[in-house]
Amino acid sequence: MQYIEYEPDKLLSPYIETYWMSDGFGGEGKYHKILPDGCVDIIFSFDRAKSTFSTKIVGTMTSFLEITYPQSVEMFGIRFRPAGITAFTRVPVEEFTDNDVELALVDTLFDKSFYEILPEKQPIEEKIIHTNNYLINCIPYLYHPEKQIIRAVDLIYFHRGQLSPAKVAYEVCLCQRHFERKFKSAIGVSPKTFAKIDRFKNALRYLRNNPNKDLLSAAIECGYYDHTHLIKDFKTLSGNTPTNLREQ
Repeated sequence: MQYIEYEPDKLLSPYIETYWMSDGFGGEGKYHKILPDGCVDIIFSFDRAKSTFSTKIVGTMTSFLEITYPQSVEMFGIRFRPAGITAFTRVPVEEFTDNDVELALVDTLFDKSFYEILPEKQPIEEKIIHTNNYLINCIPYLYHPEKQIIRAVDLIYFHRGQLSPAKVAYEVCLCQRHFERKFKSAIGVSPKTFAKIDRFKNALRYLRNNPNKDLLSAAIECGYYDHTHLIKDFKTLSGNTPTNLREQ
């Protein structure tokens, strides 16, 4: 399977983390595992064999997802930064958590002309230009994501998922209950779960960059109490052990 990421236009970088393209799936019975990353994706699927086109929104995931597609399918995705999609829609992000929904069934971000032209754009760079232009034209009409929530996400990232929700709430000047409600509405998961996902991502990166480190040392370095807690989180979020993921 081929997977490539592309940078969005700089004007869209506060909202979009990356565009991506994927194809060359193994077909029926061949599963590909997607790990949670704290983001929301919009996915456009093009089936060349059937000449069909579909769009769905994939919410923030709290565990891994296994997918299978025919080899004839090509996917183009928009991965929004945490809370980034709230600039384009008023639908609470938590409605999509651990779910994928046909975009036509929710508050759509795109008009009819966008959908009509996108499948005709080849190669992938042309799809990206078309999408960039459309979303840049939306900028004057965007809803502004709440600065306190963006600040909270930045704090969690900076501390690699090791800052408690109570401390994050204090730093952004919100009471914890109010903070957790606003955070979940914008991000799709609670601050505690989001921090858990970020800690997992950092631990996986650390293990791959330090192949000779034992699990206990890696766990302590990445903010886990011990290697047992590290293994538990890895199995929950990836369905696999740290050792197996490091080797893949």
